[in-house]
Amino acid sequence: MKRSNRVPILAAVFLSTLFAVGATRVNAQTVYVACTWDTSSIFSDKTGKEKFERRLYVSPIVEMTTEQFVKVDREGGRIEGLCGDYLDKTVMKAATDRGEKLDPGGQLRVRRSIEDSGEDVGMAHRYNYATKESIQKLIDDDVKEMMDAGRFIMYFNWDVTGKKEADDLAREQKRTIPTPPNKKP
Repeated sequence: MKRSNRVPILAAVFLSTLFAVGATRVNAQTVYVACTWDTSSIFSDKTGKEKFERRLYVSPIVEMTTEQFVKVDREGGRIEGLCGDYLDKTVMKAATDRGEKLDPGGQLRVRRSIEDSGEDVGMAHRYNYATKESIQKLIDDDVKEMMDAGRFIMYFNWDVTGKKEADDLAREQKRTIPTPPNKKP
């Protein structure tokens, strides 16, 4: 009789362990995000003549775990806010220091590899994930579309943690105007 009581207990322990390992694996799923900003710039060239150009700023793909992403994005749209804040503190500040007038509006877009299914079924099935390659393809398509529309493509670093903000600001401050179209800095 004692032996038969053990079987349900052992089965429960096994299933609990299996669930815990599965939940840990899901939380460690990599999320890929990249940010683009379509805007315009007015600046004076070397002769003092005012110039206008359309630009697309493009970040590299940033990687984080689902848990990190959820923590950052907790308040809905926060990942976009992080990118916008980072652009303000690096790209915008450096451009202003150079005498450029970047349109603070423009279109900010964050491409992400995670989608909330909206179902409250726990971490294991709550999110749908795309691959890093699919996010890169979306970014490549955005860049191609903007190049075809005559935009200057400007690459900037985006550090979601903010730890590299000072370095990224210094890099942006070294950028010269006008930037040759469609070249990495």
